[in-house]
Amino acid sequence: MEFPKTTIIISVYKDTEALGFILDSLANQTLPADEIIVSEDGDSSEMREFIATQKDRFPHLLHLTQPDDGWWKNKAMNNAIQASSNEYLIFIDGDCVPYSTFIQAHAENAQKGIVLCGKRFELGPKFTERVKRHELTVRDIEKKFFWYLPFMIADDARHPEDGLTFKSHSFISRQIHKRYVRHIIGCNWSCYKEDFLKINGFDETYRLPAEGEDVDPSWRFRGMGIELKSCRNNANILHLYHPKRFSAVEGDVNKAIMEKHRAENAFYCKDGIIKES
Repeated sequence: MEFPKTTIIISVYKDTEALGFILDSLANQTLPADEIIVSEDGDSSEMREFIATQKDRFPHLLHLTQPDDGWWKNKAMNNAIQASSNEYLIFIDGDCVPYSTFIQAHAENAQKGIVLCGKRFELGPKFTERVKRHELTVRDIEKKFFWYLPFMIADDARHPEDGLTFKSHSFISRQIHKRYVRHIIGCNWSCYKEDFLKINGFDETYRLPAEGEDVDPSWRFRGMGIELKSCRNNANILHLYHPKRFSAVEGDVNKAIMEKHRAENAFYCKDGIIKES
C-alpha cells in the first residue's frame, strides 16, 4: 500500500521533557514521519538547546518559533502549515505521546476531502510520574495495556477505552467509526494540506485556548464540504497528566467569536494563513 508523504506538527510551549518522550516514540514508529515540525508558541532558549541535541537523530526535524506574546497557538500552527513540505499533515500537542503505530494509522486511513479525528487516553498523575522517572515507557503501556489497565483506572486515568488499539479497516474499527464525529480533538487529527488551505488554516482571531483550535475548524471544514471521520482506536496517543491550563471564561470568549463567524458563514477565515486586507 502506498502512503502519502507525512509531516507531523507538534504544538509545544517550553515543555522539553514531554517533547523528549514524543520524539522517542517518533523514532520507533512502524511508519516513520517524513518530516517533523516542532511548532513553538514562543521562543525559549531551553527549547532551542534541546532541539539542537536532536538534530543528528532527526535530520528532517524543523523547529519554528515566534515571539512569546501570550497564547497564540493558531498563529504558530499556521506558520507550521506554510513551512511543511509534504502533502499530508498530522497534528498533535506537546503533552501527548503517540503509540508506535500512530503515523501508520493516520496514513493508511488518509483520504482527500476527509479530516481524520482521533481521541486521547489520559494518564493519571502517578502513572505520569512513573513515565517521567523512566520506570515505565509509553511502549510498555501500549504492549501490556490490559495488564496495566486496572492500575491506571485506580490512578484516575480518563478515557481508558481510547487506549485500546484495533487494526485499521478491521470489522471492529468499522463499527467504531460509524459513530458521528462532532468535532476535531486538537491533540490528534490529520488531513491533506490542500484541504486545510481551502478553509485558510487556523483562525488567528482566537487568542485564548479552547474552541479555536478544534471546534472552529471542524464546522468550517464541513461548510466547505470536507467531512470529519473517526480514526479512534487506530491512531492512539497517551496524554501526560497536568493540571488544567485554561478556564471556562476563556472558552466563553471563544464561543462568542465562533458564533459570530458561524452567523456570517465564514468558512474561509479572514485572519488565517492568508490575511484579508
